[in-house]
Order: sequence, then C-alpha cells, then structure tokens
Amino acid sequence: MQTLSRTTSALALLGAAALLMTACSGGAQEAPPTDRDFGTPVAGEVAEGVLDGTTLTYAGPGGIFQEGQDEAIWQPFAQASGATMQMDAFDSGKLKAMVDSGNVAWDLVDTSQVDTARNCGTLYEKIDRSKIDTSQLPEGTLTDDCMVPNVMYGFVIAYNTEAFGDNPPTSAADFFDTKQFPGKRTVPATTYVDPQNLEFPLMADGIAPEDLEPGHIEQAIEKYRSLGDDGIQWTTGAQAQQQLESGEAVMGYVWSGRGYGAAEAGAPIAPVWDEWLVAIDSSAIPKGAKDPEASHAAINYFLGADQQAGMSELNAMSPVNVDAKPEVDEVLDAWLASPHFETGTQSNIDFWVEHYDEMAAAWAGWVTGA
Repeated sequence: MQTLSRTTSALALLGAAALLMTACSGGAQEAPPTDRDFGTPVAGEVAEGVLDGTTLTYAGPGGIFQEGQDEAIWQPFAQASGATMQMDAFDSGKLKAMVDSGNVAWDLVDTSQVDTARNCGTLYEKIDRSKIDTSQLPEGTLTDDCMVPNVMYGFVIAYNTEAFGDNPPTSAADFFDTKQFPGKRTVPATTYVDPQNLEFPLMADGIAPEDLEPGHIEQAIEKYRSLGDDGIQWTTGAQAQQQLESGEAVMGYVWSGRGYGAAEAGAPIAPVWDEWLVAIDSSAIPKGAKDPEASHAAINYFLGADQQAGMSELNAMSPVNVDAKPEVDEVLDAWLASPHFETGTQSNIDFWVEHYDEMAAAWAGWVTGA
C-alpha cells in the first residue's frame, strides 16, 4: 500500500502505547450493547450518539496518510457517533499475534487487497454488506468478502517533461524502450511485493493481468533486469521521489503520491494516465474484533463523499467514492488517480493470492540481486 510517508506518525505511536497496555492486560472484554439502532446505512452518515462510550482503534500506515484520515474522517465520526477514536500503526505480525491470542485491540485496519484476500476468515472478519452502503464505489473494487475499499492511488510512469518534450512516454512498452526514450529509469525494489510491480513489466510485453500464468512471474523480473545500467532501484517512496526531483532518473515507475511529491517540490515531473495500474487499499475488520457492528458503522461513515474528499485534500490520496469532489490545486489534480479510473488496469488479485509464495520468492531474488 502507498503512503506519502511510510513512517509511523507521532499520533499513531502515542496511540500504540496505550493499546499495548490494553492488549497485555488480558481479561474478558465487555460485550457491546445490543439495543443500538444504526438505521439504514448511508455512506458518510451515522446515527447521532449511537456509539457513546465506545472506543474504536484504527490501525493504518501512519504518516500524512493516516493523519489526513484522522482529521477529515475519524474525528468527525467520533463527534457525530459519540465514539472515541484511537490511532495505531498496522503491522501484519502484530495482528496475527492478537488474533492467535484472542485479545484483539484493533477494530479497523488499512491493509492490502492481497492481505485481506489471503487471510479472509482467518485474520479478518467477513464484511456484512447489508451494513455498509457501497453504492458509490467504483466497479470492481470490492475484491474479497473481507474488504471494502479504503483509498485509491496509482502505480504510474512519472517522467521528466524537460527530457522528453513533445514526445513523452505513453505506455509500459515505452518505459522499457531505452532507445526511443533514453535515460535512467527508477523501478521498485521494496522489501514487500505489490502485484502491480510485476504486472507492469508484463504489460510492456503485451500480457494482460487476466492472462497471467505462473511462468510470467520470472518473466516480469527479467524485464526489469533487461534495463541494465539504465535501471536504478528505489526501496522507499521517499527515495523514488528524490531520484525524480534530482534528475537522477528521467523516468520512474512509482506510486502516484510520490510523483506528486516531486512535482509539488517544483520538479518538471508529469504522470502517464494512458496506461497505469490501479491500487486499492482494503479497510478490514480484524477477526475477533470486540464490536463488529461499530466497526461496520465506522467503515460506512468512512465511505462518504464529503469525508473522502476531505481526506484527499489533506493527504493527496484519491477517494474511492465516485461522488467525492476534492478541492485541490492544479498540481495535485494532475496526480489524483480516481478521475482516470476508466483508463487504469486492475490487478488479478485471485492469481496473486494463489501464487503468492512464487511471487514473494521471485521478488526477494530481485531485491537482493540473487
């Protein structure tokens, strides 16, 4: 999943200390009330005071990403519903330890589509769609029974407009064409693997996500290696942004938020929306969460058009509500993924869940140079 900063926010760390005390205290949790009336779900709405006395904890990626969500969505939700909202930093190992111990301190999390699909029913509760208004979500973004879309962003080509003038790249094939589009490219080599990182080089070879086969995994890695000395790596979003800003790379395959960061800093960087890969984070409810009804109500509120627009204005992520209209400047408007959803390609999540081990092993070999 993408953030403008993958470091944990101070807010998340403060919340984490209190949560660790709660998680380690043991003892049975008090059952939630049974007489609450949440009404018919409408995205962005919650019955006033329905969660008085309830404390909910949201575990996300931290940084500007989570701070923007807290300010635009969770604190207004707390004021309207009566709930107290706490922030923590998501970690899959910590979640598994909570679920295994039967002492789950989180009520909602932000994670990846592959994560919820792989662990639906074991680490995550199945979502009761009757309790969440999903009518304003883009088609195809509900990808498993344990998730609801959280935010949208893009895996995009970001290129230096001064380097290419009137002949900019427009496709994945162009990205790998170092003769027609000379110069260094920066490509991902993160410690974790996103499916989009393997689907992109395959698109350059004319292979669509729906046509994937196991042998294509190594083909994708070899495509990156084919760049030779023209290919440099980024291991963090901050590094990718710096490489674009400095001109070390004239082109990069990066998270849209990091391309925006370079453009906002004044670099002559533009996105390619002719061919790009859609990325969606999952909102999910941990298995054994203490108050699933409240978690559902929180997710439903999170999906409101106004809430999603406010989030985008604060953290530069794209909304998943099709009616959200964030008021942003021209620079950010050029990098928001949601207006370009129709030209984006969605990942074959089912394939990557089935072949996750092969994907992870191949990616580890790429990252380590094996």
